[in-house]
Amino acid sequence: MTGPSPSDAPTNVQAQEGWDAVVEDMEATATTYREQGWRALELHPGDSVLVDSDRRRGLDVLLPGPEFEELEAAVESGLFTDVEVFRAESGGLLYLLVVERDPQKETVVLVPAYYDPISSSETLESIEEDGTFKLFCRRLNDDTVEFAHDDPSPFLPETA
Repeated sequence: MTGPSPSDAPTNVQAQEGWDAVVEDMEATATTYREQGWRALELHPGDSVLVDSDRRRGLDVLLPGPEFEELEAAVESGLFTDVEVFRAESGGLLYLLVVERDPQKETVVLVPAYYDPISSSETLESIEEDGTFKLFCRRLNDDTVEFAHDDPSPFLPETA
């Protein structure tokens, strides 16, 4: 089996206490959407990492099979044209809550994620240069749902 060499492999970090806060924010945001009559799909990634390879560049989140299947069905039947991004920095990590929106079908997909901006600085520079931020939601067999955004700034750390 061939794969990236250890020096090419993305750095993964252990989510810290900030992760619980992001998941709580996701649940509260989903409740708010549901109270307004929207369908809200909450995702629970098992892993979250910035990637920069020949195959993909952006934020990669690994989903359980059943959640991926729900996401795949929502994307096939909808048009996700809007995004809201909530971010917070804690303990050297950037935590994100990405809310992909399909206004016509009143459906949202909520994706909590995190990454280490310091160890990912080269990838972040590449994303800024490209002017596109991609969110890859995938399952273990590498089936992927991709969301692409023309403005990467909401997904990046705030600059001083």
